[in-house]
Amino acid sequence: MVNDIIFYKSFVFNTFHFVNYKFTDNTNGIHVNYFAYMTKGNARLVSADGEVTLCEGDIFFIPSGCKYRSYWYGEPQIEFISLGFVFMPNFDGKYYPPQVISHSDEAVEMMKEIALQPALDCVTVGKFYTLVGLLMPNMTYRHGGKHTELIEKASRLIAENPGLTVKEIAKACAVSESSLYFTFKHHSDKSLGDIKRSVIMEKSKELIVSTDRSVEEISRILNFSSSAYFRKCFKEFFGVSPREMREKYKI
Repeated sequence: MVNDIIFYKSFVFNTFHFVNYKFTDNTNGIHVNYFAYMTKGNARLVSADGEVTLCEGDIFFIPSGCKYRSYWYGEPQIEFISLGFVFMPNFDGKYYPPQVISHSDEAVEMMKEIALQPALDCVTVGKFYTLVGLLMPNMTYRHGGKHTELIEKASRLIAENPGLTVKEIAKACAVSESSLYFTFKHHSDKSLGDIKRSVIMEKSKELIVSTDRSVEEISRILNFSSSAYFRKCFKEFFGVSPREMREKYKI
């Protein structure tokens, strides 16, 4: 039986505002599902499922249990509507990974209306699940399997400790190095090297934007062979130098 307390705790509707830059670490996992709408700014979500790039005007989804890091950028404003909920109408056992969702203007207006409601009531919840009904047919999903489980576990290990070698990752996953390489080559759109590089570069961006550490110190922390090589990798990945990035999001 759903009582009033369970009902109200099943939904967390908010609008968030930040300035310039915000980093969040949700690597312990989240406890509800989220549909959200990016009204201002840009962001990146990094999880075992890969990266999701968010731009102004995007509606996106993050599933319950997802372990991820998020990086939010604004010039200067960052704003998004966040509609958290416990009960996902998923009767086929599908897994919906973090993703940007194709949507109509109607869906956007509905999200804005829900966010403006002063209090949660049955009408708001009904409108919310009408919104879910509009969005779910446009969402990508997959069914689980051993290859998916291995990719997710290896990606999670890399996200938690990008310094691990392939040998160490394979050992932690209880597979051979050749099996690990094979699985990523044939069942993932990213290689092990791509994932490690992405995690390291996102960490470097976090350190550049949110701290005053020198480039030399950051390159040592992330085990680059030299600060010159770090600058080269940073420019190739983000399109700007560390100095330009720090100036853009100066705090």
